[in-house]
Amino acid sequence: MRLPVLKNSGSRPSLLRRGFPEKPGVYIFKSAAGRALYIGKAANLKKRIAQYFQKRDDPFLQRLLEQAASLETIVTEAESDALLLESNLVHSYLPPFNVRLKDDKSFPFIEITLADDVPGIFYSRRVAAGSFALGPLVDARKARRLIDTVTRLFRLRTCGAGIFKKGIPCLFHHIERCSAPCAGKLGREQYRRQATDAVDLLKGRKGKVSARLRQRMRSLAAQLDFEGAQRVKEDLEALGGFSLRTYITTRGSGDRDVIAASLLGHEAFFAYFSVSGGKVSKSGYFHRPTLHDSEEEALAEFLGDFYRLRPLPGEIVVARLPAQSAGLAALFSERAGRRVQVRTACRGERRRVLELAQKNLAIFVQKSDFRRLGEEVMQALRLRNFPARIEGYDISHLGERDRVGARVVFSEGRPEKRLYRSYIIRAAAPGDTEALTEVLRRRFAGDPSFPDLLLIDGGVPQLGAARQVKADLGLSCDLLALAKGEERLFLEDGTSLVPPSGSLLRHLLQNVRDEVHRRAIGHHRKRRERIS
Repeated sequence: MRLPVLKNSGSRPSLLRRGFPEKPGVYIFKSAAGRALYIGKAANLKKRIAQYFQKRDDPFLQRLLEQAASLETIVTEAESDALLLESNLVHSYLPPFNVRLKDDKSFPFIEITLADDVPGIFYSRRVAAGSFALGPLVDARKARRLIDTVTRLFRLRTCGAGIFKKGIPCLFHHIERCSAPCAGKLGREQYRRQATDAVDLLKGRKGKVSARLRQRMRSLAAQLDFEGAQRVKEDLEALGGFSLRTYITTRGSGDRDVIAASLLGHEAFFAYFSVSGGKVSKSGYFHRPTLHDSEEEALAEFLGDFYRLRPLPGEIVVARLPAQSAGLAALFSERAGRRVQVRTACRGERRRVLELAQKNLAIFVQKSDFRRLGEEVMQALRLRNFPARIEGYDISHLGERDRVGARVVFSEGRPEKRLYRSYIIRAAAPGDTEALTEVLRRRFAGDPSFPDLLLIDGGVPQLGAARQVKADLGLSCDLLALAKGEERLFLEDGTSLVPPSGSLLRHLLQNVRDEVHRRAIGHHRKRRERIS
């Protein structure tokens, strides 16, 4: 469906709501020149498209609407069909507002160009129409080794069109890796049969290829071409020890990928952990802009793009299931030729790996875009200051013996270990709050540097002690206390909250709290050892 020009149209939102079906499908924003600007999918086209015109103050969305002159839709039978169609269209038209993963080329294919008059075999990242392709292959080195094996057996050309047109046999012909069809050293029909044999071998039809070679060997021997028959016999012997499994690394139903996701404004962040044989074997981090409002929608878009050219595991574990999870699972299962699950993790090893991915994702976000994370922390916790510098404090002791305190400093989400400090409690009365008061007073006595946020390891009593020190010294920093167990945050205004599990805010504050706790425990242990 094509609509009139969208620019400078005051009735545009109402027009859009009337003009689209309430069915699953794909929508395409196009420029005046007809170029695809953004391609998206929806379970309900009418509702999804209407959302774009309800947030006029969004700068990213405004840029899209300013450039869009028309909007087209393609209705599909089911949401899973929309997922597949969107993926294909995005990778065909490369619209600028759809950000593809930069490492789509991580896994190669082995391509035999059957559409050519004289097919060749190539190590390829983009497969041409009409070609046979084996892949995607996990190990690029093994892929090149497999090409060498196939050229040794079937002597297919590996040269490009420019060299092939010269019609001069190259070095590969002289070392018996190519039959030189460019120079007519082998008839086109016979060469084509060799290409067919190569395709059958890469499809796993080793027995069929062996039978053809034995028949060719007997035919050459009957024609008294014993030299040719000997070469075919050598090929048969080489084929006897050939196993496709030696070259191709596949992923089985027992393999698992764990994906952590987080959304900050229109920036989506993802962490990828691959688990094979019960161990994390690979990891990666991704950052991309998105037009989606929810983490689940951004995750669904990421998964469709991420697994387009990747071998699929048996399970994909996420923190929260996208609405399209059933469609994604069906699409992935069809691609893999076996069942692929998209599921959440509640307990056990899956949960531990997911929490590890979430923690590392928080660190990745802090390094790459702390400004957005800091703004989210400010808004969620009602802070007065942007938390560029966070100081964490903890007290450690064993039955009031050998009490020590510790301070850690995080600058824009990163630990500043040169600013860490340890304190031996000297004069404070028994009690954690009294020891904390002494540490804080000593910290701010004559030190001109002040934090934006003080994070105390503890609950209401510890927060009260820190609030009293702040009032006595006239400090302007914000105060928080984070208690272990429930992971409840106590705010300075007397309220409290539990940040969502897996949220970047929670992981940031947990990192600070856990770091100062380790520092305090380590100092206390060393002090006891020295005294004993």
